[in-house]
Amino acid sequence: MYNLAKCYENGEGTKKNLEKAFHWYQKAAEKDHVAAIFNLSGCYRYGVGTEKNLEKAFHWYQKAAEKDHVEAMNNLALCYENGEGTEKNLEKAFYWHQKVAECTKLSSKDEVKVCNKCKKPHIEYPWHHQCNKCKQPYIDYQWCPQCNSKQFQQEFLNWTSKNEFIDKFIQEAQLNAKNSYEILEWIPYNNLSSISYYDEGGFSEIHKAIWSDGPIFNWDSDKQQWNRQTDYE
Repeated sequence: MYNLAKCYENGEGTKKNLEKAFHWYQKAAEKDHVAAIFNLSGCYRYGVGTEKNLEKAFHWYQKAAEKDHVEAMNNLALCYENGEGTEKNLEKAFYWHQKVAECTKLSSKDEVKVCNKCKKPHIEYPWHHQCNKCKQPYIDYQWCPQCNSKQFQQEFLNWTSKNEFIDKFIQEAQLNAKNSYEILEWIPYNNLSSISYYDEGGFSEIHKAIWSDGPIFNWDSDKQQWNRQTDYE
């Protein structure tokens, strides 16, 4: 089940389908597959294949951490530290940071502190993820602000809302995005399908649609293109 989820997530041997990846991660997690539990928590944290839900992300990080998954311990510590999906609790954050230090056998000179590179509190563990291109640490899941900003800039001429103010607003959001869900994009009308009435808004009607390209998830350094959640409603 876990391997099937990975195939759907990465589009290996089949069409990429994040909803099916989430489904099979969930099935495997229910069978206590530790890596699936950790990946399921990431799905909930970032809204991959399902709606973003920080409470459920916290729940599954906790499950994985209790099974000695070191990266889950680190993320659980950050949840407690930042009050994400649970109440802020610095004592519990410290406890889980210490557990990570014990598991990775760091020396006494290593401390939990704000990293000079990514400005986030963590220890630079041997397995700490970094960008394949610039070798700087990710500040969020597979998110390198330096390289992503350059990529966004290269694509500024490929789209326009035909409104200078809106264009600049979207561009600023892209350049300053700290993770995938902070990105704004201009969506051409012809990229939408199944447009239908949804509800009444404050001043007009609200409609929903399926966005064929879908929002950006992360940058694929091998294929040199954005990974997207296609057919996003």
